[in-house]
Amino acid sequence: MIIVYESKTGFTKRYAEMLAAKTQLKLLHVKEMKQVSRDEEIIFLGWLKVGKIQGLNKVRKYNLKAVCGSGTARAEEVDIKELAARNKIKDIPFFYLRGGCLPLKQLKGMDKFMLSMFLKMLKSRKDQDERTKEAIFGIENGFDGVKEENLEPVLEWLKAKQA
Repeated sequence: MIIVYESKTGFTKRYAEMLAAKTQLKLLHVKEMKQVSRDEEIIFLGWLKVGKIQGLNKVRKYNLKAVCGSGTARAEEVDIKELAARNKIKDIPFFYLRGGCLPLKQLKGMDKFMLSMFLKMLKSRKDQDERTKEAIFGIENGFDGVKEENLEPVLEWLKAKQA
């Protein structure tokens, strides 16, 4: 089994590196898929953009055994079944990992534009609760939600699979 990942800002890459270090599994970026045979078992980690797991379509034709999606939402705020369905993940485990966000001023292009529009929408809300205020702060200043303990469900699945 190998770990394949797609990362834009480095948060998903850090999870992939942590998972590789804990499991001693080979780690490849999705661009290195030419090195992988079709029957090699893969755990894929990709980052979420508007609910879509980036890079997932590049590995679908391989022997995909599990998928991890890294996003900015807290795990308890994510509807795992809906997210799996949106990404057409069936009959294999799907895990959500809270990643992070670079500060808005460090983003570029369409990502900066889209997040700026979202930020404007959040700031215009008259009824800003604590979650909204936290989201505004996170977009403006960035945050890092990557933690080793977030990988525990993936590690438990791997342990059960190898037993």
